[in-house]
Amino acid sequence: MTTRPLQPPPFIPDDPGPWSVVTHVQRSRGVRPGRRYAEPPRGLSLAQPPDVPCEIVGLDPSLAAVGAGPVKVIGAAREPAHGLGFEGPGALVGVSPGVRRTWTVPELTPSGEQRPEEDPAATLPEPISLADLGGDVAPVAASPDGSLAAVNVLETSRSGAVGIYRAEDGAIVRWIHGAIGVAWSPEGGHLAVGGHWGVLLLAARSEA
Repeated sequence: MTTRPLQPPPFIPDDPGPWSVVTHVQRSRGVRPGRRYAEPPRGLSLAQPPDVPCEIVGLDPSLAAVGAGPVKVIGAAREPAHGLGFEGPGALVGVSPGVRRTWTVPELTPSGEQRPEEDPAATLPEPISLADLGGDVAPVAASPDGSLAAVNVLETSRSGAVGIYRAEDGAIVRWIHGAIGVAWSPEGGHLAVGGHWGVLLLAARSEA
């Protein structure tokens, strides 16, 4: 079973810094029941640093992996993705309850959708609690060079976040409220984050 794919939405390229929230999530939190507003562009907005039981250091541009330094959003998709992975450098795969989708990279144009009998999201790891941060937890993704890793954290009963940390010492360098899925591309040039709101594709921001 397939459905007609939606075209990629407009997105905001700017990186607000190490502590951010997905714009769609930020907007939905402020919408009153019964009110309808125009859907905002996908992107990241400035947020407060996370309150976590481990060291937070912010961006570390000495590391080459995407996410450690400033980034830019280079693509966005509307379709949900609770888990993410790359099939080579040119295709991104996302799963959400009952659905497996693929997008081209870097455009994030939908390229396939399947609804298999077995739920593709059933094997996704459960998010960890804030109290588990800093302990011996398995990351859900790691950068190809091994310098960064990421975890899916349950901040409240209804809200999650992706925490990206230095593999050598566990210090948090980037925190994205509202994100669930995360994956680095095989060659290390792209970082994808997703959630019920869709997907964002990030790349390192050149200062030149």
